Amino acid sequence: MTKIKAFLKKWIINNIGFKILAVVFAFVLWLVIMNTTDTQTTRTISNIPVTIENEEAIMDGTHVYTIESGETATVVVSGKRSVVNTLNPSDFTAVANFEELSITNAVPIKVELTGDKARYANAITVNQKTMSMVINLEDVTERVFDVQVVLKGDTPENLIVEDASTTPAMVTLTAPESIVNRVDRIVVEVDAAEITGDMQLQLDPILYDFNGRIIQQNTETYLNHEQITVNVITETTKLVPISITPIGTPDEKSVLNGISYSKTGVTLKGSSDVIQGIDTLELPGELLNIEGAKEDVKITVNLADYLPYGVSIYGDTSSITITASITRQKDDEN
Repeated sequence: MTKIKAFLKKWIINNIGFKILAVVFAFVLWLVIMNTTDTQTTRTISNIPVTIENEEAIMDGTHVYTIESGETATVVVSGKRSVVNTLNPSDFTAVANFEELSITNAVPIKVELTGDKARYANAITVNQKTMSMVINLEDVTERVFDVQVVLKGDTPENLIVEDASTTPAMVTLTAPESIVNRVDRIVVEVDAAEITGDMQLQLDPILYDFNGRIIQQNTETYLNHEQITVNVITETTKLVPISITPIGTPDEKSVLNGISYSKTGVTLKGSSDVIQGIDTLELPGELLNIEGAKEDVKITVNLADYLPYGVSIYGDTSSITITASITRQKDDEN
């Protein structure tokens, strides 16, 4: 025990003032070093996502909103470099509560340090730069449009679209007023090259503005029919020659030189099974009676009057002029 007391007296009690001074000096030196290497700093942190709360406070079905500003928040953080430099946008939570919407359509934003870094909340100063989210409120309105069918491209050869109707014939568009007012027409586009006959197609309606540009549909636009049924009715066309065999014979001193037509053929349209069976449009011979004729016989015929049932003329006029060319023979001088 005596040896222990002697040891303590020699190493601890002797020159105790100098030893205390050394400890104080070491502490001061530590403070100097810490303040030199971990200085105060200020840093701007941007792009903090703003979460919307209580959206239903304004979304009652009669309004929609768009965010004009404040979709992300910015803060200026001050504090020890060792703390400030570790902070990221994900360490903050920014909230806009739509129940606090003002008459100027501004919603206050509250930014807090959250998560693991929340322990530094008292060690730093957060100066919020983005104070509010500004929104644009707009009325939702409805409008009824006829659905128009548009053929894109050319149909296969000898095939035409006789009719294209839609089910439903009209649709109701529900959207923000600014969008509804931009819509000129609603159409369904049929690729004509893909038509092979009578068809029933399911197509998406397309919105066009007054400049012929497509209006992209989104969550703010609602059509009461997502798809439109298009009933395509087709007919086959065929170009056939016209023929007639006149009745009677010319005057005994005249001769029939031939038959001429103002047009040699006509394009017919109708169902495929009927059209395919027609190779010539043969007109009744009694229409061209040349009995006893001494000069040309000319007639005008309405071809539509002589077509088979279910067949009509496509594109051309139905009137045709037919001429029987008759030449008077010269008398024999002997």
